[in-house]
Amino acid sequence: MKQSKIFFLLFFLFIIQGTVIPLISLFHAWDNVQWVPEFVFVAILMIAFFGSLSWGMRYALVFGFMTDIVYSSVLGVYAFSLTLTVYLISMISRWVNLNLVMTLLLVAVGVVVMEFQVYVIYLMIGLTDQNLSVFFQARVPATLALNALFTLLIYYPFRRDLVKMSDWIKK
Repeated sequence: MKQSKIFFLLFFLFIIQGTVIPLISLFHAWDNVQWVPEFVFVAILMIAFFGSLSWGMRYALVFGFMTDIVYSSVLGVYAFSLTLTVYLISMISRWVNLNLVMTLLLVAVGVVVMEFQVYVIYLMIGLTDQNLSVFFQARVPATLALNALFTLLIYYPFRRDLVKMSDWIKK
């Protein structure tokens, strides 16, 4: 039952980040800025931090494939990038005290790493021709700001609920 609640929350975030967020007029105010909501990724990182790494990686794989199917023309890019980044950032999180500041910093590093992985893969297979400098000037700062704000909004309630479920979720 608890896993289904987490899945439906992640699915709700998946729908929100792909449909509602692009419609907000703030995101159309600057033409050259690329706002990329990665709310599902942020929530999956928190599941890996405060719940279970294995469940975090499972959700990363499932929602990565869902992102590939719905938003991408190449199957596996987001599934690979999400799963690898969740694993790497979760391994780093074991060395630090996961307070709000460290969680925010790790999420920021995770978002940059994941976005860069997708960018490099798309660049290698010819799906993007965006300059690296444009990527780091137009996409990364706005994406970091949006996802950091989302992390601040969900940190305390999500952490509280995941810590309560952590004994059950690790099974």
